[in-house]
Amino acid sequence: MTTPRLPTWSIGIDVGGTYTDLYAIASDRTFIEKTPSTPEDQSKGVMNGLRRLAAREGADLRQFLGQCDYVVHGTTVATNIMLEFNGAPTGMLTTSGHRDTIELRRNFKESAFDLTLGPPTTIVKRRNRLPIAERVDSSGAVRVPLDPDDVRRRVQALVDAGIKSIAVCYLFSPINPTHELMTREIAHEVEPSVHVSLSHEVLPRVREYERFSTTVVDAYVTPAVRDYLLNLKAKLRDNGFAGEIFIMGANGGMMEIDKAGRHGVQLTLSGPAGGVVAGAAMGEEAGIGDLITIDMGGTSFDACLIKDLQPTVGDDGWISRYRIAVPTLDINTIGAGGGSIASIDAGGALLVGPESAGAQPGPACYGRGGTRPTVTDADLCMGLIGSGSFLGGEMPLDVKAARRAVIEHVAEPSGLTYEEALLGIFKIVNNNMVNGVREISITQGYDPRDFALVAFGGAGAIHAGKIAQSLGIPKILVSRARASILSAVGEVMSDVRLTRSESMFALTSEVELDWLSERVRDVVGKVRAEIEGVESVSSILTTVAFSMRYRGQTHEITVPTEVSGDGRITEGQLNAVVGLFHGKHERLYTFSKPGNPTEMLGFEVDARGVRPKPEIPSPAGDSVDGSVAPISYREVLFEEYGHFKDGIAVYAGLNLPVAAEVEGPAIVEEPHTTVVLSPGMRLRVASGFRYEIEVDLQ
Repeated sequence: MTTPRLPTWSIGIDVGGTYTDLYAIASDRTFIEKTPSTPEDQSKGVMNGLRRLAAREGADLRQFLGQCDYVVHGTTVATNIMLEFNGAPTGMLTTSGHRDTIELRRNFKESAFDLTLGPPTTIVKRRNRLPIAERVDSSGAVRVPLDPDDVRRRVQALVDAGIKSIAVCYLFSPINPTHELMTREIAHEVEPSVHVSLSHEVLPRVREYERFSTTVVDAYVTPAVRDYLLNLKAKLRDNGFAGEIFIMGANGGMMEIDKAGRHGVQLTLSGPAGGVVAGAAMGEEAGIGDLITIDMGGTSFDACLIKDLQPTVGDDGWISRYRIAVPTLDINTIGAGGGSIASIDAGGALLVGPESAGAQPGPACYGRGGTRPTVTDADLCMGLIGSGSFLGGEMPLDVKAARRAVIEHVAEPSGLTYEEALLGIFKIVNNNMVNGVREISITQGYDPRDFALVAFGGAGAIHAGKIAQSLGIPKILVSRARASILSAVGEVMSDVRLTRSESMFALTSEVELDWLSERVRDVVGKVRAEIEGVESVSSILTTVAFSMRYRGQTHEITVPTEVSGDGRITEGQLNAVVGLFHGKHERLYTFSKPGNPTEMLGFEVDARGVRPKPEIPSPAGDSVDGSVAPISYREVLFEEYGHFKDGIAVYAGLNLPVAAEVEGPAIVEEPHTTVVLSPGMRLRVASGFRYEIEVDLQ
């Protein structure tokens, strides 16, 4: 038998709560695969998907992987650990008198007026937060030297208590990290296998709570993240993969797999990042720079704002009520997906999510044992998705089971009619998602009416129209043929990205430019040197962002600026940064005070290693030929009508030619997603793999 001659492949892999998506691209074709996720070990689902890709090419796994240049993987391992609280047994060593900083949280309370709100789930018990008699002051001077014997006793006590990971958080360690470095050496002398996270490495910034919380999360998740990545790498290598392996980071860029395992906190929200990258690329193709991406999958809904083709990056993220202040894409995640369960609470109110049916047992219509109604069940019963077209027809859906679940668990307990129950589920999940979009737009000083919506994920285009109408967004972009796996597509298109922070304090009117330039130059050089070691990087782009505030304020905002190749900051650049600060403060808080002194509390260097992007072949149907005739008609329940309406046209999306237009009400089906056009909406097939939908805002 002749061994098939395979092309060179690049692969993006996105692990979701329900499905693992894979996107393989070669010079002349692409493959899309969706396989059930395996939460107990995500690598199993990944390898299952790779085997299915290999079978599509008529090869075994070793042959296929031997022809792959690189793999980019977005993982939810770190996120899931924080959602399920099953991380490593973690201890903490901190400066005497500060063991409760992580509990006090700078008096932060998510709902200030909720007297019943309890404390966050504890991931480091107080008995495992041990004080160390040491002290460094704000200038970096050692006031109380570190006692190695004291550290040795404390580490041994933690090890004896079963601790596997230690967070070391000393005061002012970003200014002088000597004591933290000594502590790690001693800890590994006591127990070489214990993991140690040092706060000055995880988050070298001022503010104890932010630094302590981020470091504790890092210590909690890193052992499992590292083990998972090592396991995945071993499986790929054992099966013949010799190319580069990258992991998507929370900052929207990717990093080499060995570096990704050093600090697991940088991989929280890794999964949704790829979709934001692809969303920005879609906007650029469409000539639209201001976008809001929404990703509605099986378990969650993720929203991110893109301004001038640049996704917003923040350092004020939270996960499971713990602060993670490392740079992350400003993605707001809520429990709203196709698997979100609808229920009636004790007071008779209809709730949708955040509990999800997940991959197992899944929605009732999946026929895997699920009996509770989900958003997917409601969408199916409403006729928004077809029972025979789900996953390209590979997975028939049970309409009777979905109807039974809605009636038994929603309609009958609440006294609603069947139609009212369906519309109630539909409206509530849409309203939850609208609020999620408001969090990353209106609360940040942006008007969503000035943006276009980019909808993806398996369920994104089903609900995008109603979300856009509620927010006054006039246009929706949907990726053609790839909407359900757009995060995996974005991973293939991503660049290497590293972000490093540095603490400092200076009045902008008094700062020494030579001193400031030297600080910036040092960090820029270190970050660039790390990226230059990546084989496939062709060029490096660097930006610097300063953390600034008015004198007397307790919070700062981040102001980005370009820097010269040698990292020097000129007087003109500094003045421009101050001007940008006043403008951003005005946008965020409706006022600015240009006459007030301004302070710098630190800066952040963001370096992007640009990699050559693969040419994406046109999907089937991306031509001037094709049919605009409906393939069928069915009964659909639209919110505008309030009742089922027969004769709604259903179109095969991949058969539509470029420039074809479809008027709503209508349904446009693809193998892995469905586009719902409410009355008054109009879809146009644009060249370059996308649908453009005009939204009726009357």
